[in-house]
Amino acid sequence: MKKNKQLGQGLGALLTPSKSKIEDLSQSSILLSKIKANPNQPRKNFEDKSLKQLAQSIKEKGLISPITVRKLDNKYIIVAGERRFRAHKLLKKKRILAYIIDANSNKDIMYMALIENIQREDLNPIEEAKGYKYLKDNLKSSITDIAKTVGKSRPAVSNALRLLKLPNEIQESILKGEINAGQARAILQRKTSQGMIALWVKLLKEKISVRKTEKLASKRKVSPQLQNIQNKLTRLIGEKVIINQNFKTKKGFVKINFDKKTISRVLDKLKSIKAD
Repeated sequence: MKKNKQLGQGLGALLTPSKSKIEDLSQSSILLSKIKANPNQPRKNFEDKSLKQLAQSIKEKGLISPITVRKLDNKYIIVAGERRFRAHKLLKKKRILAYIIDANSNKDIMYMALIENIQREDLNPIEEAKGYKYLKDNLKSSITDIAKTVGKSRPAVSNALRLLKLPNEIQESILKGEINAGQARAILQRKTSQGMIALWVKLLKEKISVRKTEKLASKRKVSPQLQNIQNKLTRLIGEKVIINQNFKTKKGFVKINFDKKTISRVLDKLKSIKAD
């Protein structure tokens, strides 16, 4: 497979080209009937109210930023801008302005669609996690490659993927915006699905903060200071970290969870820590 050299370097420019880049791209007015949505678009939820507001804005001010598509046979696949495309359909327009780019593979398209949404900072954490999972499982991208290309740390991608270990009810709750990613990661500290769901129900009823959720998730007695360090280490390493301390002797241990797939990365992360 030929690798797109622009990946990891200029994806932002591809998705929202600068003036210097525009002349290098083919820009056309394309029939909406010839455009197909990306079946692997990370975003699955398109709020009607938000789309109507966008459609009204386009009606009043026009399309400020063309969508980005890739030509495939006699059709065009959306790479970035599905909301703008849907807004045009609401307005019953026949054509839309688009940049036509040369993406070499489905992997390129997926990366571009994912990054476009991440750059907008309004992609739901579960949608983001499923986007990473698709790249990892279906397109054989390593977590390191995903992190490098989307411009995030490896632990950030790992932590996002951990959300998919939550029961479906809780994942749906995140999609609806009922709880945030911080609360969800705290719920993951519970070992069983029943325990996770019980804490989630309590969280919804009592509107508990992230910090309090983290405290409730752990049955062990941990000081706020140690709990904070434990959570920071978990985010840094990208695997669950447990600090166990005897309150009388003040002695204890640090436990890092890993499996055969992640042990090498965990060890490399520990080796990278500089001595005092």
